[in-house]
Amino acid sequence: MNSDKKSDDELYSVEPDDKDDLYAKELSIEPTTADDVEPPKNSQRPKTFHSKRAPYSEENFVDKPKQRISHAEASGVVISGVMLIYGLVEQDKPLFFLSTALLTFLLRPLIGALFGRHNRAVQNALHSFSVVLFIGALIMLFL
Repeated sequence: MNSDKKSDDELYSVEPDDKDDLYAKELSIEPTTADDVEPPKNSQRPKTFHSKRAPYSEENFVDKPKQRISHAEASGVVISGVMLIYGLVEQDKPLFFLSTALLTFLLRPLIGALFGRHNRAVQNALHSFSVVLFIGALIMLFL
């Protein structure tokens, strides 16, 4: 056998032999094994995050009203307002209800802000109303 080659036991060892590693010597890293690692002490408890506020207080869930309406929302309100007036003048009931549903949906943050702490409940009610009105307008359109 050639003396330059290592035996099978040395090639397939469980833990690497880092003592001959030039990179580890250059960085002055001493190799460690699983036996060198100390188990964690049980006396140290892991740190737990505690919030300064109560998790379910009412002030955590109060939504702040929007300060401004976006350009797209303003355009949608104007278009649905024109559709509402056109549907009313032409006596087009499905268009009237469709535009009312869109107008209700777009104005719901502004209307909800008027009700203070009941903001979320009012917005949910207006959202449900606008969805039902939209589905009713579609049904009315195809009857």
